[in-house]
Amino acid sequence: MLIFNSWLRMLTLGSISLAILGCGNQESESGSTIPENTSQKALTRTTPDLSEAIEKRIEGKPEDAVRILRKLNDEHPNSQEILLQLGRSLYDSQQFALAAFRLDQAISVGAETAIFKEAAEAHLKAGDEQSAEGLLRKYLVSYPDDGPASLNLGRLLAKTGDDTNALNALSKGSEFAEHQDCMLMAGLFYKKKLLAQAEHWYREAARREEGISPGPLLGLLRVKLFGGDLDNAEALILAIEKSNPGSIAETDLENEASELLRRRRLADFIERGVSPGNLKVTELAAALLSEKPEPVPVVALGPKLPPSISDVPTPPISTAQTEIEETSTLSDSEFIQAPSGFGLADAFADPVIERNSLDPMEEASSAYLGRNYPKALIFARQAIKENPTNSEAWRLSSQAHFQLGESREAEMTILEAIRHNPLDLETHIDYLGVARETLSSSRYLAELEKVHELFPESTEIIWQLARRYHLVERMPATATVLYRKILKTAPEGSALHHQAEMELIKLRTP
Repeated sequence: MLIFNSWLRMLTLGSISLAILGCGNQESESGSTIPENTSQKALTRTTPDLSEAIEKRIEGKPEDAVRILRKLNDEHPNSQEILLQLGRSLYDSQQFALAAFRLDQAISVGAETAIFKEAAEAHLKAGDEQSAEGLLRKYLVSYPDDGPASLNLGRLLAKTGDDTNALNALSKGSEFAEHQDCMLMAGLFYKKKLLAQAEHWYREAARREEGISPGPLLGLLRVKLFGGDLDNAEALILAIEKSNPGSIAETDLENEASELLRRRRLADFIERGVSPGNLKVTELAAALLSEKPEPVPVVALGPKLPPSISDVPTPPISTAQTEIEETSTLSDSEFIQAPSGFGLADAFADPVIERNSLDPMEEASSAYLGRNYPKALIFARQAIKENPTNSEAWRLSSQAHFQLGESREAEMTILEAIRHNPLDLETHIDYLGVARETLSSSRYLAELEKVHELFPESTEIIWQLARRYHLVERMPATATVLYRKILKTAPEGSALHHQAEMELIKLRTP
């Protein structure tokens, strides 16, 4: 009996111990780890509100955005969206090394491949070309058709001496190539002794720069001399020395160019009484470009006066003529610099057009509305000749060029319209329409943001900026801020107000 009572006591104590132990485990698994009243809060972390920081960026106050985002980053570490916006704001404030660091962090926590391009640009600005090259390579695997990114990679590869891959990358982005990119490609092709390609890109370099510099001409001269095309080489020497005296003397082409002129133009030097033996290329060219001494006339023919520039008729510039010129081979004489004082208004002047009874602007507008764009151009140019500051004439000229598919001419003329009327919203909207066709993606976005700063309350500009950030830049948070701004500024019931509402719904829908 005693033994049975002892066994019963032990069994009871064991049951109580197990019960206590079980309660302790239950508390450990639930109560002590996640308190009942806070468990839901821990499981569902709220998404940080970035709208204030994004608005500061849009307002051109990146330093304020950085301050806000750093605080948010402390509260929400490793948030992909915070790191992205922080990196972008640091980039905007020209803190490129820090921007690269934050964008790299965003990539490390799962940011999409598109961010590799932004990180590469930040590294490039910070002087870390090796990191930029690696990021661009990875980015282009997913986005092989991104021309500007290919150009950046090509520039980096050219610096490392990887000429073949540099040319491949540069060629992929050639649509967006600027003057210096064309010069780079031309030089790389010449290095490989691919003369036809080198000549093509030297000519493109000349076309894609503002004004005329000696670089493309000197490159062409180098190609012609190496290829044995002495006729064109001679013409180029004279063209270079006429437009940029002394340029050849600063290169290794000095001796070869001098010898060419001495050998081929000896009779001309003799006729001018010049001994070419010890003269440099600049002096030789100057002698050849000077007028020949006129023989004494046997019969007096009266005074010989040079014609006035205004007396020389300039044929109208037609679209057909432009197309013919663009499809033909560019002659070397086309690179000779225009006379001093020759302005854009002179280029578009058309003195042969007879004055009509109607105002030229009325004629131009009527022709444009009738879709006769060449005629609209003719009368717009006449209006510009009469008043070079007529911004509406410049604008109409741009519109006609654009309708004819002449984007570069459209860009040039709309910029003139802006120069003469810089605060006209409609002219700036026209410019953005042209810039979308002529500028690279990054440059177009920069121009769009500039116009937004100039007209911050324009719903049309805000809409264009929102769509850009939404569909092209893939920055939904920024697009959301802009769509909300449209809801505040556009009248309720308007098409733009309704469209902004629909886009916000799409952005909120996963």
